Amino acid sequence: MKAFVTAQLTELGIKALSQSLSLEFGGWGYEGVKLTPKQLVERAKDCEILIIGYEDITEDVLKELPQLQYIACTRGGIENIDVELVKRYNLTLSNTPGRNASAVADLTIGLMIGISRFIPQTYRYIMEQRWAEVPWDIAGNTPYKRFAGPELEQKTLGLIGYGAIGRKVAKRAKGFDMNVMVYDPFLKEADKENIVVASGLEEVLTASDFISLHCKLTSETHNIIRKETLNKMRTGAYLINTARGGLVNEKDLYQALVDKKIVGAALDVLVEEPMDPNHPFLQLDNIILTPHIGGASQDILYHQTEMVVKDVLHFIQGKRPIHALT
Repeated sequence: MKAFVTAQLTELGIKALSQSLSLEFGGWGYEGVKLTPKQLVERAKDCEILIIGYEDITEDVLKELPQLQYIACTRGGIENIDVELVKRYNLTLSNTPGRNASAVADLTIGLMIGISRFIPQTYRYIMEQRWAEVPWDIAGNTPYKRFAGPELEQKTLGLIGYGAIGRKVAKRAKGFDMNVMVYDPFLKEADKENIVVASGLEEVLTASDFISLHCKLTSETHNIIRKETLNKMRTGAYLINTARGGLVNEKDLYQALVDKKIVGAALDVLVEEPMDPNHPFLQLDNIILTPHIGGASQDILYHQTEMVVKDVLHFIQGKRPIHALT
């Protein structure tokens, strides 16, 4: 069988696959450019398997690749693939859920500490020598008072969404002796152990010192954080979003931060990326913004390779891929 690969894989993973497949490489993972559907068709003709990262799978692709049998995507979120269309073409599709769970969980905790302990603000204070804003005497007493923030110990972390990432965030938070409360309408009984399950969204909003978003972006969760829900949060609370930008109404969050309705926010994702250079968030000093780097771990490549290689070898052997979606 023949496979066209645009997803980044380790050398060991490529070696393992090459023992059973004829491989060709291109696109985002190897040429630094995301292929258009037309380009993907041209490069993948005669291939039974596609191993992709960010390339779009549309009807223009599938109708021009009649020999295609299986698509393996090295992403957890597969917004670039029309899943229902793949089903209609009777193709097998798999992804790599949780490949970046540890990376995103690490960043989530880092953002919590960063926003609550003024780490970016104090870095700028030192590097830009803003001594006039906060006089720094020899004992450091003035910055000590100005930049005093809460400890994580015994604070309540409210998780909205409790999938692979949410569970890892909870585990890390418990290492800081935090209390963890979860709101997730799809929570399974087995996941309810050792956590407090909120009866509804309002309970987790009103009870938490930190709210961290880890749910999928759907029609139900779009703008789940908006004026109404922000008003239910504690005045001294913080919002963390390492999931999807569309979960937050940015105008409402901006106003809540200006009015000090909540103390601060840390966002790795925005509605539009890259962000507008005139975005009002850039005027605030109680927000941390990072450029969607939640999954930017050097270890992600190893995680996704291991998962994809196992799935592709299963498929070649006539077995259902472990992470099959169709």
